Amino acid sequence: NVGKVRSTGFDGNVAFKQDIGNVSLTVRGNFTYSNNKILAADEANSAYPYIRDTGYRVNQAKGLIALGLFKDYDDIRNSPQQTEWGTVMPGDIKYKDINGDDKITEADMVPIGYPTTPEIVYGFGLSTGYKGFDFSFFFQGLGRESFWIDAKKTSPFVDTDDNSSIVSKNALLKVYADDHWSEDNRNVKALWPRLSGTLVENNIQRSTWFMRDGSFLRLKSVELGYKVPDKYTRLAHITNLRIYASGTNLLTFSKFKLWDPEMAGDGMRYPVQRVYNLGIQLSF
Repeated sequence: NVGKVRSTGFDGNVAFKQDIGNVSLTVRGNFTYSNNKILAADEANSAYPYIRDTGYRVNQAKGLIALGLFKDYDDIRNSPQQTEWGTVMPGDIKYKDINGDDKITEADMVPIGYPTTPEIVYGFGLSTGYKGFDFSFFFQGLGRESFWIDAKKTSPFVDTDDNSSIVSKNALLKVYADDHWSEDNRNVKALWPRLSGTLVENNIQRSTWFMRDGSFLRLKSVELGYKVPDKYTRLAHITNLRIYASGTNLLTFSKFKLWDPEMAGDGMRYPVQRVYNLGIQLSF
């Protein structure tokens, strides 16, 4: 338990309320920023400073720098030896030799990306009312977060469920079917490397190839309602009658387009649901 970490950050929220004639207005916002750095750790010295934890964030992700996909066998022969995770073939991911020893190993794994826990979390919203009408919305967002597409869990044609007694093959996601390396499509920047009936260990290593920006802004909730005036409800001995429509997770703004960014790297999981509601609040 020898170590020293410096954590910095701030947290705040603001609210503004104002009545303008018959219009009531409330605006709210919150913002949280958190960062940390390991100043000292009980770890062995290394010839490569980037392998150590000192000087980096807690739980800093480390991985390989991807240069693209191998175009052909000449490309493989003319590149640093890359056999640490099995024999490579054209269409496999090509990594950068960081330490200059002309081979790709775990010693070439460097700090990459932001933390998988966002350093920035924020939200803002508005609620307003005019006579019997009311309207509100709230946006939720996060930033400075990275995630990695889970190449093992989303790898097509292979069984990746270690806890299952029944062999089940992963499906070929449409995004992979539409954009993968093949003899007919030697795109060295294709979304997915070459297809294989077995798990290709070289292609599932943590690297910049599958690293994605996890930042997003979501319209978390929106609601529109109308309260029927009392002069009409009293006739039916009703003390309150409100009709409303609402929705959650209606819009998401993100650089990541394959699936909902809140699902992070596993697109095989059940997606975040978009929900619409129509309702009546009634009391006698």
